[in-house]
Amino acid sequence: MDVSKKIMIVVFSMFALFTVLLIVASHSILLASFSDLEARDTIKNTGKIEQAIASETLSIDRTARDWAWWDDTYEFVNTVSPQYIDSNLDEGTLYSLDLNVMLFVNKDGNTIHKLSADLINKTDVPVPEGILEGINNGALVAHNDTDYIHGVILLDNGPMLVVCRPILKGIGKGPYDGTLILGKYIDSPYISSLEKRTNTSLKLCTLNEEMPPDFQEKFDEAAKTKGSVFKILGEERVAGYFALRNTTGEPVALMRADYPRELYAQGKNILNYIYVFLLISGIAIGTATKFSLDRLLVSRLITIDSFLGKVKRDKDTSKRLEMEGNDEIYRLSKGINEMLSSIRLAEQELKAREYEKKFILDSLEEIVVLRDPDFKVRWANRAALKNQSLLTGEYREPASNSIQATDKENKVSQKLQTLSWSSQEFTTPEGKTWLLRSKPLCDETGNPIAVLETGVEITERKKYEIQLFRAKQEAEIANHTKSEFLANMSHELRTPLNSIIGFSDLLYEKVYGELNSRQLKAVSNISGSGKHLLNLINEILDLSKVEARSLELHYSRFWLAEIFAEVRDMLFPLATSKGIKIELELEKDLPRIYGDKDRITQVLTNLMSNAVKFSNENGCVKVKASQDGNFINVAVSDEGIGIAAEDHDKLFKPFSQIDSSSSKKYQGTGLGLALVKEIVQLHGGTVWFESEVGKGSIFGFSLPLYGRNG
Repeated sequence: MDVSKKIMIVVFSMFALFTVLLIVASHSILLASFSDLEARDTIKNTGKIEQAIASETLSIDRTARDWAWWDDTYEFVNTVSPQYIDSNLDEGTLYSLDLNVMLFVNKDGNTIHKLSADLINKTDVPVPEGILEGINNGALVAHNDTDYIHGVILLDNGPMLVVCRPILKGIGKGPYDGTLILGKYIDSPYISSLEKRTNTSLKLCTLNEEMPPDFQEKFDEAAKTKGSVFKILGEERVAGYFALRNTTGEPVALMRADYPRELYAQGKNILNYIYVFLLISGIAIGTATKFSLDRLLVSRLITIDSFLGKVKRDKDTSKRLEMEGNDEIYRLSKGINEMLSSIRLAEQELKAREYEKKFILDSLEEIVVLRDPDFKVRWANRAALKNQSLLTGEYREPASNSIQATDKENKVSQKLQTLSWSSQEFTTPEGKTWLLRSKPLCDETGNPIAVLETGVEITERKKYEIQLFRAKQEAEIANHTKSEFLANMSHELRTPLNSIIGFSDLLYEKVYGELNSRQLKAVSNISGSGKHLLNLINEILDLSKVEARSLELHYSRFWLAEIFAEVRDMLFPLATSKGIKIELELEKDLPRIYGDKDRITQVLTNLMSNAVKFSNENGCVKVKASQDGNFINVAVSDEGIGIAAEDHDKLFKPFSQIDSSSSKKYQGTGLGLALVKEIVQLHGGTVWFESEVGKGSIFGFSLPLYGRNG
């Protein structure tokens, strides 16, 4: 594929990706904006309907105040004057006030006069039982001069908007002497009038009837907020909801206002226009960019490619490329011309270097020979020519010289394979030893084209290696003899120490009579030093047994948790003296392991005692155990001084400590970790550690569950 096609693919791919990103961004941002605008507009229009119902409540309240604060009404609730009824409460009163209910209740809670009418059929009807029940339980009765009750109550004939005002003598002054109750049904005619005024489709659902799913979904949300809530009903309709509350403020009904999704539809149409515009713009800009790049870049690159092909074909580095302009391509052509000049100079220098190379190789004492794939000498330096036995190939092993192959290429390939990266020693008839190395040289496709042979005389080094090997054998024999001697001396070394420790303990316990304080202190020092020396001897003897391969493991099945608790209790006094806590974190349901219980106890004791010894005061030592397949992993961590990276190699080596200053502060022989490593490895496990200066250390080991052989 040429550059022009590649540029076309890249340009149109970039503009296609850019166009898609713009379309996605426009869709996400603009559509979200239209959705937000639609929601705000819906909530705003729904709020107007809610305000209309609130205005209706205020209108009824104004009527209630006019009647309740009228002095004639105050006298009426006390006298129940027929004249007041004849003058003010005739059959048309409710129709003129556009009310369904009007009740007068005296201060004792007794209804002294009531009016109830069906405004649709123009007939008188009984007062709804819900109103009378509200009067009886006091929910619709004013209890003081300022008591104002309003809200929606649910009745058998539907929800009713109720306003209750205290009857006062004088305009709002008092005293209180009864309650005036006015009510109006929120019925179909009222909802229809609201629909005409707001040009909206309305639907009302109450708690005492089964609500549609969308009402059930939005009821709790509308009940928690004082305003309206929003919901999309489909591609063409959207709705706003608000709650109607009773006289105590509890929601008892939910009203929904439906609206067409005109804003959303307009937004989608605008987005479609934007998509078409972005697509056309992307195609136009991509096409213009492609033609511009062809003219400014591709045609000039083709000229450069043709020129380089001609130079390669003619092998003439004296030609020069002519290119107009002052841009990167012009500078590239200038660089090509300079490169051709450099190649021409390099060809001249190459011949001089060939001579220098020959001179240098001839001055070497080492042998350098270049052979062709048939192992015929192509070139040899002066040192090789002086040793004809090496040059003729007499040193080669018989296997490489006795290759049987009928095909010449097969024979060459097999010979090269036997010599690939090979080295061997050869002794000449003069008694000199040479180390000869052979390496095949291959072309770019991996086919062998030559063999490079080099050789260096190692006569003296060979003699030194033989002496060193003999000395090493003698040292190993001496070390093994030492280890066997120490392992066999365990009884002779331990018996006198046990006697010293035993008798010093008897003296300290005053078995043979009373001792003064100085004598007790001296005896205590004898016992402590003897026990310390016995521990050192035990570690040395154990290590010697390992080196002499005489340390035996006594296998049994046991629980690790028992060992952890035993070692923790043993180290508790030492840890408590430094204020150090020892925490055990054992994985649940750890199985029993198969190993030498005493030796595993020795490993854990060494690690935990080291952790306590090297921890700072009031620190914490954590011991963790977990199962990983057929292995148990144990880690002991501390918050102590840590170990520098350059000292990590000293760990687990016998008789090795970090530094002299540490050894003075923290006493020890350096045998503990070496024994830990040997014992764990005898079980078929591994040891590991992590440490950093000032951040503590973590020592761990892994043991197989079922012994060394699993």
